Amino acid sequence: MAASLLLLATGSTLMASPASAAVEAKVPGPPVVDFPDGNSVSAGGQLAIRFGVSGERPVTRFRYSVGNTTLGSEVPAAQDGTATVTIDVGNVTGERPVYAVSVDRRGRISPMTQGAFTVYAVWSLQGRAIDANTWLPVEGATIRLEPAGVEIVTGPDGIFQVAVDPGLYTLTGTYAGPPSLSGSSQPLELDGQGLWFDLLLFPDDQQPLR
Repeated sequence: MAASLLLLATGSTLMASPASAAVEAKVPGPPVVDFPDGNSVSAGGQLAIRFGVSGERPVTRFRYSVGNTTLGSEVPAAQDGTATVTIDVGNVTGERPVYAVSVDRRGRISPMTQGAFTVYAVWSLQGRAIDANTWLPVEGATIRLEPAGVEIVTGPDGIFQVAVDPGLYTLTGTYAGPPSLSGSSQPLELDGQGLWFDLLLFPDDQQPLR
């Protein structure tokens, strides 16, 4: 008999009490986080975030936060159990997490869920430094944008990128060589919508007349 009791005890599974299971079942499901207009946005722009219900229990509101888990913001749920907010994303680029929980009318809170969106830089001007003799990209050329006073060094593909306020600017480029190269542009009108411009760099003894 003792052996039978021992076998029963070691082979049994502990079950949650009916009361405990009922409490767990009443907690609302974690919200679904999505982005109606897409999950990428340019720096300085705005982004729509939508929260939805994932379980059968109705919720009255959602708590959320961007970039941390403080859940310091709150939005009421509509009759269909969803809510949409629009946020200013600021100028910090890269991936940004969104954390959220659902809350029902009794104040019961769901487990936390997470979504993410990406903020990308808006380049006012992009281009490539090109050797005017070989038509190859020039790596390591220094590109200067005036009157902003911004300097950029080109990468392996000769590409340069810069973000500045709209206005009239002039590009100059220099390369120490060998051979040493330089070049400049006519004034460029930057309107904030993005412009691509290839800057030709000439040997110092072959500079074009302007």
